[in-house]
Amino acid sequence: MLLVDDDCAVLLALGKYFSLADDIQIVSEARDGAEALIKLDCEPVDVVLADIYMPDLGGIELLRSLREMENPPAFVAMTAFDDDEIMLEVLALGGAGYIIKSDRPQEIIAAVRDVAKGGTNISPQALSRLVGYIPKTMNSAVCLSQSTISELYRCLTSVEKRILFHLCGGLSNSEIASAMHYSEITVKKHVSKLLSHFGVSSRLNLVVMIYHAKF
Repeated sequence: MLLVDDDCAVLLALGKYFSLADDIQIVSEARDGAEALIKLDCEPVDVVLADIYMPDLGGIELLRSLREMENPPAFVAMTAFDDDEIMLEVLALGGAGYIIKSDRPQEIIAAVRDVAKGGTNISPQALSRLVGYIPKTMNSAVCLSQSTISELYRCLTSVEKRILFHLCGGLSNSEIASAMHYSEITVKKHVSKLLSHFGVSSRLNLVVMIYHAKF
C-alpha cells in the first residue's frame, strides 16, 4: 500500500494503525499526488490511500492520473472534511473507498482490507447519505428482484434483522456491538453471514439493495 498525505502527523498515525495489521504492508509514503506517481513508477502497489486536499496534486487529481494506468491500484480517499460532492466524485471516478480521518483505526484498516479484496468501503457516517444519491437502476446490479429480496429478508432471524437495520443506519460493527450489547466479533460474523445470504460482496451493496427493496 502507498500512503499519501502532506501531513507528517497523519502519516505517522496511519503507520501505527497499519502496524497492527499483519496482512497489510506499507510499501511507501508520499507527501502529495505528484510524488505518489513517481513512487508508483518505482514500486507498484495494490492500494493507494490518499488524502483529498493536498498542495500541488490533490487526491482527486491523483485518482484521475491513476485511471490512465494500465493496471491501476485500488484507490481509497481519506479526508478530514466529509463532503458529499467529493464522495460522489471519488466514486464516479472509480475510487473504491471513502473514509474519514476521524474513523476508528479498525474501520480504516477494514476499509483497506475490503478494497484490497476487490470490494468497496464507505465510511459508516457517509454510507447512509450515499444511498440517497444512488439511482434505482443500480438495484439491477445485484440481479435480484424485489420479491426475491423480500423472501430472503423474511428468512432472517430477529437478530439478523436488527443488525441489518443498524447497517442501513450507517453504524460500524463496533457501534452495532455497543447498541446490541454483543461482542464486535459476534457482529462481524453476523454481517458476513448477511452478505453471503443476500449474495453481495460489500456492506454498501447490501445497504443499497435493502433501501431499494423498500421494506
